[in-house]
Amino acid sequence: FFRGKAKSVVQKSTDASFKMGDADGRFDHVIASLGKDLFDSIRSAKILMVGAGGIGCELLKNLVLTGFQNIEIIDIDTIDLSNLNRQFLFQRKHIGLPKAQVAKESALRFNPHVNITAHHANIKESKYGPDYFKQFTLVLNALDNIDARRHVNRLCIATDTPLVESATEGYLGQVQVIKRGQMECYECQPKPAPKTYAYCTIRSSPTKSIHCIIWAKEEFLTNFGDSEAVLNKEEEEISDEELKREEEKLEALKEKNFPEYLFRKFFYFEIYKKIRIGIVTKKDLWPNRDPPVPLILEELHLNSNGTANSTTSTELLPDQVVMSVKQNADLFLESVKNLKQRREKGALEFDKDDDDALNFVAAASNLRSQIFGIPLQSKFAIKSQAGNIIPAIATTNAVIAGLIVMESFKILKGQVDKCKTVVLQKKPSAGRLLLNCAPEKQNPNCYVCSSHFVEIRCDVESTTLSAFVEKVLKGKLGMNEPSVTVNSDILYECGEGLDEEEVAHMNKQAAKKLQDVKIGHNTIIEVDDNSQDFQLKISIQHSKEFAEEGQFFEVVGQVPEVAAPGPVAGAPKAATDQKVESKEEDEVLIVDAPSIPPPLPKKKRKLEENGDANDPKKSKVVELD
Repeated sequence: FFRGKAKSVVQKSTDASFKMGDADGRFDHVIASLGKDLFDSIRSAKILMVGAGGIGCELLKNLVLTGFQNIEIIDIDTIDLSNLNRQFLFQRKHIGLPKAQVAKESALRFNPHVNITAHHANIKESKYGPDYFKQFTLVLNALDNIDARRHVNRLCIATDTPLVESATEGYLGQVQVIKRGQMECYECQPKPAPKTYAYCTIRSSPTKSIHCIIWAKEEFLTNFGDSEAVLNKEEEEISDEELKREEEKLEALKEKNFPEYLFRKFFYFEIYKKIRIGIVTKKDLWPNRDPPVPLILEELHLNSNGTANSTTSTELLPDQVVMSVKQNADLFLESVKNLKQRREKGALEFDKDDDDALNFVAAASNLRSQIFGIPLQSKFAIKSQAGNIIPAIATTNAVIAGLIVMESFKILKGQVDKCKTVVLQKKPSAGRLLLNCAPEKQNPNCYVCSSHFVEIRCDVESTTLSAFVEKVLKGKLGMNEPSVTVNSDILYECGEGLDEEEVAHMNKQAAKKLQDVKIGHNTIIEVDDNSQDFQLKISIQHSKEFAEEGQFFEVVGQVPEVAAPGPVAGAPKAATDQKVESKEEDEVLIVDAPSIPPPLPKKKRKLEENGDANDPKKSKVVELD
């Protein structure tokens, strides 16, 4: 039946663009299923696909096999070995190459007649601004981080370009259509907030492995990246001759043998210093627990097994083995040696797929765990926590990529009102794994697509303009290049267009307290972000009273808030947000939230009172985030 229908449709068509790349009838089945009108729309549509990773590979394959003719891809990443188990457009020979370019080349093997433009770039670059977005029929997101999603969402709202948002997390997934004025945008509902840990816990009294992992990541960035040392910057100083002699020994080792210097500094001197502080000041720094025990490298080498034996099993992969303390010490020294050589060529960033970086964090966190009596972990377990990894499932990506294309069909047919928000569940509900419902209406309080107004409580006497820009405007409100104006006076701006003199002036401004730059109680400030074509008005309410010590601002209006998510080390059971009570950098450490948080139903799904649970026609799905 379908073959006959397709044949008649093809025979009736004389449109050259319709026949492009279809001389062999490769799209007969698509035409039969969708009809000529929709297929013409598919052929003429210009698509922007942001992200060429797990979802992106499956999505690009679907697009070229469905008949889409004009596609642009943007992705900043390069291919890593760990991508190959689920990103099937890539092979081992492609490791280290740009994902966007290789995805293009692989997809053209499915259909060489498609026009694909690949950009190995950051979607937040200024050249991919509103004017760039206006050329596309629709935008398809295949991203893995909230920051980039916010940015794309704002550009699509600003240019009135339909957006199909997507996310996967293990066996869970979601597809959501966003269209200005017709349904909620990506930021109408809360997103997972970063998990925070007090610096005092990380610095002095860790109780969990995750505390030691965070410490190790911070030390990696401090010693091999561009980060300022913050973990010990408020360390109490004492006058102690014994401590002074140890410090002199340490400094003498720095030029002679840097890896051993760093080992002694981290795992002996800093711990010994804390112990001496406790003795001299007569403070109990570790109440209700055993004090830490410093490690001496020479003693570990005398005992080939260290102080703990590694776990051995023929069933475990090397990275799943819990190494002994000595093995961790050797791994630490080797990683420091390699990282020091690489640092001479430029600052490094932590990447869980960088062997040297991961070895440093794994070894350092385990050695610190040993000092504080915390069980050691395998490198595999540490990698999962250090990178906030939730295992990616190839079939989940494939299902979600298929749903993206199906929702795109509705948009191309001019039936946005028929689009659905679709959630893929781990376990069936009413006999179904896929649940769908009508998209939510715009949140009238959304500061992105509705009100463009927000109220913030802030200590204007102690908060600098720099902290306000970085923590509030960029951190909480997701802006990229904000400029701040009060009564037509530009107080702050950033971006590529500033000359050296302007940059110097803005740096001087940024160091001032808010009250010193005309921002006080009841001040209305206007914030513009040209890179997002986004404007916002903020009412500042001065306050010194906050829920937690060190907190300096609170968003109190126009931004929905819910309870905090679960621990960072495990996969979240639901995508929730929390009231972000931000603190100064020296008070808390922020750990990235899980990068791909598909929303789950915010209201319980109920069956009709007399409905049959096995009858999908009688089941009712209510309000998905």
